[in-house]
Amino acid sequence: MVPGTVGQLTILLILVLPGFFYQAVRERLRGSLASEQEPQNRLVRAIAAGALLDFVYAVVAGPWLVRLLAGGGEGPMAGVLRQPREAGLAALLLIVAAPAALAWAEASWWRRRARARYEPTPTAWDALFQDRGSCFVRVRLKSGLWVGGWLGSRSAVSAYPQPGDLYLQAQYRMGPDGTFLGRVPGTAGVYVRAADVDVLEVLLPPAASAAGGSE
Repeated sequence: MVPGTVGQLTILLILVLPGFFYQAVRERLRGSLASEQEPQNRLVRAIAAGALLDFVYAVVAGPWLVRLLAGGGEGPMAGVLRQPREAGLAALLLIVAAPAALAWAEASWWRRRARARYEPTPTAWDALFQDRGSCFVRVRLKSGLWVGGWLGSRSAVSAYPQPGDLYLQAQYRMGPDGTFLGRVPGTAGVYVRAADVDVLEVLLPPAASAAGGSE
């Protein structure tokens, strides 16, 4: 809803927007968490983050902010009208820059802690394809059919929280035991849903295997 009064606009700017900028930068750096898939959880976290930032702002620069907004008691937004540049700079710093910096600091700390204590990747599907270079992939479907192909720069792999699926840019003919028999003529790729997969295997190219490319 669009704010209809000065008070509503002030609440939106001071309480809500800092938290939403924090949330947006945090998700960009860390990715979406399972606990935040519900809209109400995201809203509560954003408002809580905004309120926490407001408390910090009040402790650090409360009198200056009051003077900037009230303009000596002449009106709720008189200071903003008298000093628009200063007010704009303050809004940029307090609503955008500070929440973004907080989210960046949290993400940096979280990455260091995650590397030391636990694996943060949400699913094994993501871990299998995260930072994966070009390789062959073969899949045995639940029906028993083998599907294989080349995972290259034009391929695509879904990531959490999206349902698992895989697009291989080139399909290969497969033997009944999963042996690669050769590239399918005129192939434009093959699509596989993770829900249909029984076994999935990643195979390094021959040159990488000979050079000890696997960890």
